[in-house]
Amino acid sequence: MTTPAAAGRAEAIFHVDLDKIIHRTDRMFFWLLIGQWLFGIAIALIWSPRTWIAQYWSVHQHVLVAVFLGALFAAYPLYLIVRRPGTPYTRHMIAVGQMLQSALLVHVTGGRIETHFHVFGSLALLAFYRDWTVLITGSAVVYLDHLALGAWFPLSVYGVPVASMWRSVEHAFWVAFEAIFLTMSCRTGIRELRAIAGREVRLQDASEALEEANRTLEAHVDERTQALRHAKDTLEDKIKELELLNSVMMDREERIIELKEALKVLQAKIPNSTDNG
Repeated sequence: MTTPAAAGRAEAIFHVDLDKIIHRTDRMFFWLLIGQWLFGIAIALIWSPRTWIAQYWSVHQHVLVAVFLGALFAAYPLYLIVRRPGTPYTRHMIAVGQMLQSALLVHVTGGRIETHFHVFGSLALLAFYRDWTVLITGSAVVYLDHLALGAWFPLSVYGVPVASMWRSVEHAFWVAFEAIFLTMSCRTGIRELRAIAGREVRLQDASEALEEANRTLEAHVDERTQALRHAKDTLEDKIKELELLNSVMMDREERIIELKEALKVLQAKIPNSTDNG
């Protein structure tokens, strides 16, 4: 049965492990946001001229969009990663910046359907935080982007000059479809982290109990060793006393024998003296 103290320790271990995961994911997005910004510039230089104008390559205005909007979308999340890593606000702003980066990539590629897969990949990466509320933030940004641009500039998000509002709803459905299962994965991950923390506490308790039993056994062995050593010393003293007593007894026996011999000699002389008288 888990005690309140053990539950508190398990909760502390859980938060430490979760904090490590969040900081590690922050660092991942730090480099990802920078890489996506540079990738967006490269796409604007190479792909946008052919997508938005014709088959002939030329420097396109979307290069400026990729440079400045990409930097704007990435700058604040990068600042928060450096200044306030691991906070809920930081990861929600990362979700906003990441989804805006996805929208920018969709825009500079002329609304190609293949680029929309970046949205789904971004949601999967945000799930690394194991915080389902971040997925809600990211999904909301995607839906608002598709809804606004779908009504105002559908060519940039769908690649067609005219698009129905239901198209935005369709895209939102698939985003929500993924977000639901990623939310389930996040919740499962949290439960697993808590279970791991609980097992770690139980292992620590078992290890401490084993160490305590070992210390108790060592103390008992030391006590018995001291008792045996004392008994040995006492026995040796007794043996010495017996040896000394035996030596004294032998001396006395020798003295008695000598006295008996002397008595015999005297007894032998006494009769002779009587006869001579």
